[in-house]
Amino acid sequence: MNIFQQREQILADLIEACKDHDEDKTNHLLNQLTELDKSAEQKPLPEEPKERGFYVTANDGLLLLKDDDDDWSARTYDNSAKCIWNGGRQYAKWPEVCAQLPPEAFPLKRVNTGSDDD
Repeated sequence: MNIFQQREQILADLIEACKDHDEDKTNHLLNQLTELDKSAEQKPLPEEPKERGFYVTANDGLLLLKDDDDDWSARTYDNSAKCIWNGGRQYAKWPEVCAQLPPEAFPLKRVNTGSDDD
């Protein structure tokens, strides 16, 4: 579960605790949210690959493309862009890629397509 999913779950639980007027649970969840944010700020991002081209994630082989503008997109079997980034966007910068993918997706592995465009 990535940090955004963890935050979503805590917020959903927090809403329920507020509806139930459960002050102890509300305070506990607020503390969890604060600690989650602290740990995210302290954790360095994985190193971004420098070269443009195709990469696969280490855990599930998701195909990603780094383009000339250093934007990342996820690719599907028909080579169309898949909108997986926060907000349903097609392209993302490296910090968003790191936030959306689980830690086990890194390091990314470069794919040699056999083309001079790699």
